[in-house]
Amino acid sequence: MFARLTDDELRTMQALQELEKLNDPQFEAWLKSCKPVSKLQFIKALAPDLCKNDIAGETGEIKVSSQKTKIKSVEKNKNDAPFEETNQQKTKIKPDETKINPHKGFLPVGRRMIGSKARQTIFLPLQDLSKHTVILAGSGSGKTVMVRRLVEEAALSGTPSLVIDCANDLAMLGDAWPVRPSAWEAQDAAKAQKYHQQAEVIIWTPGIEKGNPLKLEPLPDMSALKHDADELEQAVGMVRDALQVIAAPGTSQKAQKKRGVLHAALEYSAHQGQNGLTDFIELLADLPPDAGGGITNSEKLALEMADSLRAQMQTDILLKQHGAALDPAQLFGIGETSSQTRISVINFVGLPALASQQQFLNQLAMTLFTWIKKNPAPPDSPLRGLLVIDEAKDFIPSGKSAPCKDSMLRLAAQARKYGLGLIFATQAPKSIDHNIIANCNTHFYGQANSPAAIEVVKEQIRLRGGNGKDVPRLGTGKFYFYSEKTGVPFKIIAPLCLSYHPPTPPPEEEIIRRACKRKV
Repeated sequence: MFARLTDDELRTMQALQELEKLNDPQFEAWLKSCKPVSKLQFIKALAPDLCKNDIAGETGEIKVSSQKTKIKSVEKNKNDAPFEETNQQKTKIKPDETKINPHKGFLPVGRRMIGSKARQTIFLPLQDLSKHTVILAGSGSGKTVMVRRLVEEAALSGTPSLVIDCANDLAMLGDAWPVRPSAWEAQDAAKAQKYHQQAEVIIWTPGIEKGNPLKLEPLPDMSALKHDADELEQAVGMVRDALQVIAAPGTSQKAQKKRGVLHAALEYSAHQGQNGLTDFIELLADLPPDAGGGITNSEKLALEMADSLRAQMQTDILLKQHGAALDPAQLFGIGETSSQTRISVINFVGLPALASQQQFLNQLAMTLFTWIKKNPAPPDSPLRGLLVIDEAKDFIPSGKSAPCKDSMLRLAAQARKYGLGLIFATQAPKSIDHNIIANCNTHFYGQANSPAAIEVVKEQIRLRGGNGKDVPRLGTGKFYFYSEKTGVPFKIIAPLCLSYHPPTPPPEEEIIRRACKRKV
């Protein structure tokens, strides 16, 4: 029997043949659910009995390959081009959207909503996370669950994460659900079992010695950047901005001269291969003649700054170091003998003041900025790791400064080149710096509550070709999804997280107890 296919039908058949070649275990279930072949007009004409009452879908869908289909042959127009996605086809089933195995480089982000129905699962290429992600959604939207599931799916792909936990909401990423959630989809139970076998969740408590204290070096090793003038200048600027608050405060002429000496001394230190705040203080205390930038009385100014830094180290919990400082390789679990994928949850229970949290994140951003240049993602992996920041508005605020804001903006601009992905989430989208949103290629927009937040989210959706008129009433777990490959934003329903997410976060004492259990 012969039939002539339209261009769209031929493209669909070719795409489905490519999908079948992937040997994905979920392909059969997807065929049964969506029934793409039995909906084609030429199939309805050639095999009406198979399509009647959706029998094709109930029996496993008509097979796509020439060996399995019941159609003997298909007449093809000689001028037909190979399958190529066009703007009109971006909402159709694509190979990228039907790969379910995260080890093959794709993460499921949810099921596409058509009206009130949840349809096919949408997949995001893992490498797209290196171009950063932002989640703008209000309280009750399911934002934290969305963050958790992204981290979990990344771990299943072998990608480690550094997770900043400000509200104790992410401290249970290593806990299994006590009872299987009714909202789980068919494959989630098996996924959860694999996740808990494969992921190693470690809680760090900077500022609390009795927990699992995390000590970062306040002055990172910048020697890896000394051959790249632009990146070295950015790194020196980040460290100078962090130290000048202590060593050269104010706006006087003397303070300005101190900042000049500080900058020159940091550049000198980087070229000499020195690292660490203690060694840098010693350098300032005995400043070489060529390390002061030619500024008059540079030696005297440097000595005063050395004394200021020593005094601050006696009282500042983040400068008062005890023991060896940890580097990002340990936080990401790189080079460990264990085959598990590490998720480091950095909990701020020991840093209750926002200023201390910002100072810590500033140190972390500076450390990652210099470390990632020396340790980029390997050629066979699209991602080195993820840095996840919930309630990012506190750290990259809009319209005002914060100790870590410039460092985070610089890190976001540079990290994608080396395979470090950043995920920012906030329930106050008007309060986060617009440069962060613009620097993210993947967006999730959830239900917003306040009029200001609603307008910001709707505007972001409109800028990308959608309207978002139902943002105030989306409901829990539903988001508009956008990436550079999707065209306009469309609605998805996100899956529930694989780890236990209780109604209320655990108390501080429970955080510390958990941190003690898994010290590194």
